[in-house]
Amino acid sequence: MNRKTSFLFLAVLLLQAAVAHAQSLKDALNDKYKNQILALRSPLTKGDRKFDSAGHSLSIAKSSGWLLYGGISVKKIDLSPDTLRVEGDGATSYLEKRIGKVIVMPFGKARNIEIHLDQPLNSVDEADAIMDRIFFLGPDAVDHIRPEFRRADDNTPDSEISKVSQRGFSHASANTAGSNGNDDKVLPPRPTYTPVPDFSAQARHAKFQGTVVLGILIDKAGKISRIRLDRPVGMGLDESAMESVKQWRFSPATRNGEPVAVAMSIEVGFNLY
Repeated sequence: MNRKTSFLFLAVLLLQAAVAHAQSLKDALNDKYKNQILALRSPLTKGDRKFDSAGHSLSIAKSSGWLLYGGISVKKIDLSPDTLRVEGDGATSYLEKRIGKVIVMPFGKARNIEIHLDQPLNSVDEADAIMDRIFFLGPDAVDHIRPEFRRADDNTPDSEISKVSQRGFSHASANTAGSNGNDDKVLPPRPTYTPVPDFSAQARHAKFQGTVVLGILIDKAGKISRIRLDRPVGMGLDESAMESVKQWRFSPATRNGEPVAVAMSIEVGFNLY
């Protein structure tokens, strides 16, 4: 075997070893992340999201009045020398206390995330480090899975948000309850415009009813600034409830006569009559 043939033979062996290692790493990543819900650190957008290895977005985000945050349920991870691709569906989860089980629910459309690599990955730890720049992977990850709409111009500091309690909301009313003991001087906001959400075609066809629980932030001007899905029911009703609540208006909450931002929980009921 001459020197040239030996070099080619060695190159083939090295290539085969690299391919086998990449396949092994891909399998390990799928074993670790498949069927897990991963929440992005940045807003979800239409179409694929693209990032570099440092976690910086390579996608051009279109300006919008609302930004959507949330998670995806991983269906598959693909790996090549220059790209790590996470494919999944929009999803959320919640703890069903009656049965003590975490329930996974679909929310929104399929989501694909492409991470452009500076160099081929050598280990799961390297992949984890890059993934952690784009997804919440730490102990607080569960706090970011729930879908949340935020106004693009929302800049309300958490330290300035009071909390008030709220009775259930139905199509016919949006009554507010009194403030809680921690903010006993806060007068809750009063609804001035609460359009009825539409039944989704899927829910109507199935004659499905349910109550969606949302956490909302009402700013000092009485506008909804954040809408978080705390308890979904599925069948497209969660998306319908959140889209409708975007349009709601209130007279703002007040403390000692001054408007304040407040967070509250509301129930949006869907009932067939």
